[in-house]
Amino acid sequence: MNNIKKINILIFLIGIYLLPLNAQKPEKVYSIVKQIKSIDWYRTQAKLWKQEIAKDTANETAWINYYAANRMARMTDAGLWNKEKGDYFLDLKTIVSKAEKAIPETYEFYHMNVWDKGIYDIKQADFMFKAMKMYPDRMDMISNYVNYYEINRDKENMKKYCSKWFSSNEISPGILAYNYNVLSTLEDNAIIFTNGDNDTYPLWILQYAKGIKKEVSVFNVSLLQIDSYRDKLFAEIRIPAFDTAKFMKTYKTEMDYPQAIIRHIIQNTDRPVYMASTMSNEYYKEFEKDLYLTGLAFRYSKSDIDNTAFIRKNYEKNFLLDYIKINFTNDLSETVVAQMNMGYLPVLFKLYEHYGLTGETEKRAEVKKLAAIISAAADKETEVMPWFEK
Repeated sequence: MNNIKKINILIFLIGIYLLPLNAQKPEKVYSIVKQIKSIDWYRTQAKLWKQEIAKDTANETAWINYYAANRMARMTDAGLWNKEKGDYFLDLKTIVSKAEKAIPETYEFYHMNVWDKGIYDIKQADFMFKAMKMYPDRMDMISNYVNYYEINRDKENMKKYCSKWFSSNEISPGILAYNYNVLSTLEDNAIIFTNGDNDTYPLWILQYAKGIKKEVSVFNVSLLQIDSYRDKLFAEIRIPAFDTAKFMKTYKTEMDYPQAIIRHIIQNTDRPVYMASTMSNEYYKEFEKDLYLTGLAFRYSKSDIDNTAFIRKNYEKNFLLDYIKINFTNDLSETVVAQMNMGYLPVLFKLYEHYGLTGETEKRAEVKKLAAIISAAADKETEVMPWFEK
C-alpha cells in the first residue's frame, strides 16, 4: 500500500474517531410539539447545557435550553427521566429556583416560569407580560400569548398574535397544511373538539390570520376545564352554563370532567359536532358508537350517515395533499408532521377498499402510493403497507 493511500485511510479513521467529540456541541432544544427527539438526545443536551452553565452561571441561553432538555426528556420518557434524576436531570422547579438566583428578571427566567406553571393566574400572566415588554418580537412564547387572549376571549389580540405567528414562519407549513385539511372539511358553523397544541393553535391561526372557516368553533378540551373561560364561551354561543358544583358530586375519574363538558355541549347545541382524530379516544369513549370518520375528524351523529361518501368527497374535492408528496421547505417540524400525517391512513384505507369495490383501479393505486409515502416518512412501512396488500 503506497503512502498516499495510508495517509488517506489514517485521515478517514481520525475523522471517524473525532466525530463524536466534534458533535458534542449543545443544540437548541425545541418543544416536542415542534420537534421530536429521542430520550438519548435530550440526555446529551441536558449534560451539555449544564456544562455551559458551569462555565458561566449567567448564561441565559444555557438555562432555558437546560430547562427545555429536562422538560422534553420528562415528556418523552418520564420513568427514565425520574430514574436518572440527580445530576444532569433535575426537577423542573429546582431548575427554575436555581435560575432565579442566576438570571433573575431576564426573558429566559420569565419564559421558564410561564412554561412551568402556565398563564392561568395573575402572577404567571405578569411574567408573560414582562417578557413581552422586554422583547415584543420574540416568538418563544407566542403560544402563551395566544392562550391568554383566547382564555380572555380577546378576539382583537387573537387576530393580532395569530397573524404575527403566521407571518413569522415559526409555524410549520406541514402542520398548517394538515390543519387546513381538518378545517376545510368541516360543515359550516361546526364545533370541533381538540386537545393538543398542534391540533388547536394552527386552526386558530388559519381562522384569525387567513380568514378560513371563521364561523367554526374550536374547543380545546383542556381549556374548557377553566371555569371562567368556559362560562364566557358558553354565553357567546348560547349554551347553558355547566354546573361544576353539581358535577363534582358525581366526580370519579380524571376523564369524567372533560367528558361531562363535551356531553353538555352536545346535548345543548344543534350545530354539527366533530372530534379531531388527533384527540385521545379517552375523551370521546362514551360517544364512539355515534362517531363517523369523515376525514381528519369524526362527525357526531345519533343517526347513521354514509361516511364513505363524506370521505370520498373530502379526499377528492377538499384535501390539499401536494405537501405530502413533495416538500419544498426545510421544515424543522418534519418529524412531527410525519407523525401527524399518519392520521390520513384510516381515510386512505377506507378509500382503498371503496375504490376496490367500485373498480376504480387508478384511484386505488394512487391511494396506496400516498399511504406508502406517509408510512415511509414515519418509518412505519412494515406495519402499515400489509393493510394495502389485502
